[in-house]
Amino acid sequence: MTPTPRYSVLIPAYNHAEFVEEAVTSALEDGGQQVEVIIVDDGSNDDTPAVLQSLETDDRIRVHTQENQGAHAALNRLLSLARGEFVFILNSDDTFESGRLERLATALEEHPGTAVACSTLRIIDDQGRQIGIKNAWRDLEPWPVPHPQPHLADLDDPTLALLQSNWAATTSNMAFRRYLVTKNNLQFNPLRYTHDWDFLLAASAIGEIALVEEPLVRYRVHGANTIRENDEQAQAVMHFEILWTVARHAAHTLARASTRGFDPADLRERMLRSLPSFGHEDLLFQLLTLRGTGDSPPASYDALLHPEHPLRRAALAALAGEKT
Repeated sequence: MTPTPRYSVLIPAYNHAEFVEEAVTSALEDGGQQVEVIIVDDGSNDDTPAVLQSLETDDRIRVHTQENQGAHAALNRLLSLARGEFVFILNSDDTFESGRLERLATALEEHPGTAVACSTLRIIDDQGRQIGIKNAWRDLEPWPVPHPQPHLADLDDPTLALLQSNWAATTSNMAFRRYLVTKNNLQFNPLRYTHDWDFLLAASAIGEIALVEEPLVRYRVHGANTIRENDEQAQAVMHFEILWTVARHAAHTLARASTRGFDPADLRERMLRSLPSFGHEDLLFQLLTLRGTGDSPPASYDALLHPEHPLRRAALAALAGEKT
């Protein structure tokens, strides 16, 4: 392994003994001697630690362990350990297609104003069989938009489309220069479901989000996906995090778009038709108001992520259909 690898592939691992070796192997095969693969096991209680230990004979691999703290904490630790010029994240149940590392690094090199490069995705099942191709915001929407067009996604702009849905779909679909994090103190917020979405929108305040229209990552859909948790309380937390995330970034994302030539009045009309609300427009507008229009959110807004915050608790009860 070179002293300063070109690529750092960061793998947060949790209870994916069945898939993690395939994930690691895909990164090693794609990066050759120019890659380091760093893994943080986030307190797995299956055979994942044993699988990872068996892989450490390759000197391109570094494995770290910690008590379970959540994906955001594992990712932040991984970011602090990365040494490569280009950073790629790979979840322990996904895999990279051949050529992903160089293709996305080239996109970042050719467009210096780009903060994060993403690609389209090949969706696979737990056996690795293809389900379909997700072409960013253009198909496989995660939920129907409740209002008629025009929508933000119709403008065919990657950043504006992010306010409507997390079209990147997964942290496995992120590539960026390491200095994006070190220079801007960019980290993942303590969100169970939308830490990737929030990170992308925060990065879009620093530079452009680029889309390489090739399916260069295999995103695995299976019963243990976090996003597929479907009890009422989990759904309520997911919906709250989505509302919190889009409200946190909406105003300043539109403001920056207006400096790129988009009409501010048209953007606001599209925003009102596009932001997910899950039938709780009143809560969405309350969050937009609390967030304000400044470049950075007030501390009182980010405090809403605390589990015992009274507004969060009331919002979760409303989203779960409980009486408050």
